[in-house]
Amino acid sequence: MRLPGPSEVFALFDDARAHNAAPARLYRDPVATIVARHQAEVQPALDRLAQAQEQGLHAAGFLSYEAGLALEDRLHAIGLRQVEKAQPGAPPLLWFGLFEGCRLIAPNELADLLPPPSPGTMAAPRPLIDEAAYRQAFERVQDYIRAGDIYQANLTFPCDVTLPGDLMAFYAAVRPRAAAGYGGVIRTGGHDILSFSPELFFTQVRGQLTARPMKGTAPRDADPARDAALARWLENDAKQRAENLMIVDLLRNDLSRVSRAGTVTVPELFHVETFPTVHQMVSTVRSRVLPGLSPVDVLRILFPCGSVTGAPKVRAMEVIDAIEPFARGVYTGAMGWIDPEGDAAFNVAIRTICVEKGSALGRLGLGSGIVADSDAASEWAECLAKGRFLADT
Repeated sequence: MRLPGPSEVFALFDDARAHNAAPARLYRDPVATIVARHQAEVQPALDRLAQAQEQGLHAAGFLSYEAGLALEDRLHAIGLRQVEKAQPGAPPLLWFGLFEGCRLIAPNELADLLPPPSPGTMAAPRPLIDEAAYRQAFERVQDYIRAGDIYQANLTFPCDVTLPGDLMAFYAAVRPRAAAGYGGVIRTGGHDILSFSPELFFTQVRGQLTARPMKGTAPRDADPARDAALARWLENDAKQRAENLMIVDLLRNDLSRVSRAGTVTVPELFHVETFPTVHQMVSTVRSRVLPGLSPVDVLRILFPCGSVTGAPKVRAMEVIDAIEPFARGVYTGAMGWIDPEGDAAFNVAIRTICVEKGSALGRLGLGSGIVADSDAASEWAECLAKGRFLADT
């Protein structure tokens, strides 16, 4: 078996965790594609996605963050303004390939199928704003919180990433240092999306919905004792727990809109997961989906994930539009797949790079959740720590 060549449209979903990794899923040779480039095209595109499942086809692709503005009536006007913020050559709001099948690849086999990792030193991402501009945006978020408009907002900014010519070799180099459970590569013919996401948006498997919102971060330390202390601090810090709980409550509310009454549970709260460059706080929310609801129906209600908006969600998205000068694109959107039986899985597209075809630069977003007692310097440092998986130091 070989992986797709440099001009082939495909989608690969990859679990690069060291233990209990799921098989990779490879989709190639699409029979059709569904694309939405404008707000008015998003809902019809999702309709076509639902029809494809009914026709026995597999779907794999992504939604950009701004696609979510088309799913909420109150945000339609914001969605129209986002055109002014989008960079030239930006990816579509939605792209899905439709496939007749899916190839499963054992976790221990995928690394051998990838090309040799890119040689040479990798540079850290370069923020497109400086710390002073970040502090100004941070203070504006705090003004909204003090005014009682929101409890939390996820404040983000874009970065440039220098890339080698062979993006799959770059993916092979970064994959082990990110050790992401919900990563992958999508090549549309116009853009390459390389995701090293550690965060699950949701799965829908035999009627069970599972979401794993991630909120709360601590850097790793080379000294084992200090590193363990950082993990313990993250697990017990009142601010980090409060930040995580706000998003858990938001996800519980969102899931209740698509779930059987009384089935929404939180089996795991404030669990710390360790990655090569950061510790992250993760919680798990589960429920039983309402009869007859497809993954597309769930997407319409849940997207975008509350962990990358803030709370309350719709007002936080309005605040994000007012403060962030750049469109987010695929970053904080979602990548995922839907099979004909109605099972599905989508990540939260963080630690995710979007590359326009032919470009030597990729676009990566970084961000963190801002609450009332957040500190600007600490949040800026947290954002940069999240981009450290790309650098050699």
